[in-house]
Amino acid sequence: MLNPPRPLGSSGGSIAHLREHNLSRILLALASGTPLSRSQIAARTGLGITAMTKLIAELRERELAIEVPDTSPGAIGRPSHHIALADNRWSTASLNLDNGAIHVATGGIAGEYDTSYSIRTPESLEIDEYMNYVAEALNHIASANAKEGKELLALEVAVPGAVNRASGVMMRSILNGWSRPYPLRKVLLDLLQAINRGIAPTVLVGIDRATNYSLLARLRDSPARTQTGTVAHLGGLYAVSGGIYSRSALEHGSTGLAGEFGHFVVDPTGAQCWCGRRGCVETRIGLASLYTRCNGEHDSAVRLLPQLALRHEHFVRQILSRAEAGDELVLRELNEAGRWLGITVDTIATIVNPGALLIDGYLSALAKYLEPEMTRQLESVGPVPAISGLGIAFAEEPFTPVNRGMQIAAGLAVAMQPGAVRGPRNQAGKAR
Repeated sequence: MLNPPRPLGSSGGSIAHLREHNLSRILLALASGTPLSRSQIAARTGLGITAMTKLIAELRERELAIEVPDTSPGAIGRPSHHIALADNRWSTASLNLDNGAIHVATGGIAGEYDTSYSIRTPESLEIDEYMNYVAEALNHIASANAKEGKELLALEVAVPGAVNRASGVMMRSILNGWSRPYPLRKVLLDLLQAINRGIAPTVLVGIDRATNYSLLARLRDSPARTQTGTVAHLGGLYAVSGGIYSRSALEHGSTGLAGEFGHFVVDPTGAQCWCGRRGCVETRIGLASLYTRCNGEHDSAVRLLPQLALRHEHFVRQILSRAEAGDELVLRELNEAGRWLGITVDTIATIVNPGALLIDGYLSALAKYLEPEMTRQLESVGPVPAISGLGIAFAEEPFTPVNRGMQIAAGLAVAMQPGAVRGPRNQAGKAR
């Protein structure tokens, strides 16, 4: 399973804080969604049986955990019950705020989603207008919850751009055409406060960069990667970004931009990036830059930005089709992009020193043509300790939805903050 982060409140405090910390330890043990016996929970948390029994009773009272029959093969003797997360009571949701569409998913607190759909928006809307569509999505989620007798307990929101998870501020999203700081979490909480039914009294709201959520999904799919220590992620559906997972948690840095590999400057005399800097990785291996160069253009990448969200898979298919047909220009540009990918990987390895590097998104879709030149570039510069043992893998399914990682993050948020639920149908004021 994905190694969960440490629960909040683990650095001392009152007896009440210690109890919340221990409740969190149990919820994190259950976070994989697999029911566990009491002895398994005790082994994973280090809690004594007596204390754990009382804590499980409290989680059941808060409707965060339930007992389920033991259906494991070979179970004999007196019927026993395992403990599982109570996905029938609470809901979680995720909103991926893309240019031209809001991608919505809903599920339970175990971190998986069971419903997904998209709400189309006009392209390149100003953020204030766009939030009207976000309000529509939230009302739709709340209405569905009310019909099923559930309440939204955690919401995660992804933005393709610069986001500070700690402060809740989206600094900018050029891919959406948003260039000013925006108090996104506060606005979301205000919208949720205005909804009467289907929203928990205290709802947890998190925001992050889209690629950080993708990394969580990849780690859930391949938990062995977490055994290598630090994992670096290089990808993005249609622009170069990335992330860092270390010490059992995503690393966000001081302003939320740790792992923003697309804007390393690798070619100071190169082209100007759409971010305003010159010679970023994005100017060399970004999808917009690569696509325009494959068409014999070199200065028109910026005009493609509004189209990337809805047409990135189409652009990738065009590049692959022409490469398969032996188009010399496309093959030459892909080779050159592979070389710059090698330079980027070497830079990441030297700075981050990860045990594994996962390459995702459209870069993974183009792996057949990028990987050979990437490997030659890495071999040509000679080995250094930071890269000699690095495991590099291209994702097999390059366009896995970001929402899956967002649902995992929502489940972890509940597990780390059980205080969001004080009791069944608690009607205290919505606070977070």
